[in-house]
Amino acid sequence: MATEFEMSFTGSSKEMLEAISLLAEHNVNLETIATAKVDGRWVIKFLTGSEEEVRRSFMKADFQFKDRPVLVVEMKNKPGQWLRVAKALVGAGIEITASYMLSQKDDRQSFVFAVSDHQKAVSVCRVLSECSIA
Repeated sequence: MATEFEMSFTGSSKEMLEAISLLAEHNVNLETIATAKVDGRWVIKFLTGSEEEVRRSFMKADFQFKDRPVLVVEMKNKPGQWLRVAKALVGAGIEITASYMLSQKDDRQSFVFAVSDHQKAVSVCRVLSECSIA
């Protein structure tokens, strides 16, 4: 299971970079990151393999954050694969709240899915051919 972290705050690009630099100072390697300014607030979302270090660092720095479990699905790199997984999840009554590409290399690609029912989504993805849960 992977964990997606989210921070949201007002400020400049410089302040956004300072928040992210806290992670580098604590040797936290980012697997993926997305930043956007939405309605005057910075939103930062990222995945890392150092979940506990992120929590400790943010709590010590008194940074407000959210986290949630997400599904990382690895699949064959060919047209329609993301759609195939998404349709299987939705067809099983699972709401997809977010999804994005994590990586793509050679004949494999990985996508992140934030879903309404994590355990059910794991079960659905395990039976799909050419897919695996990372």
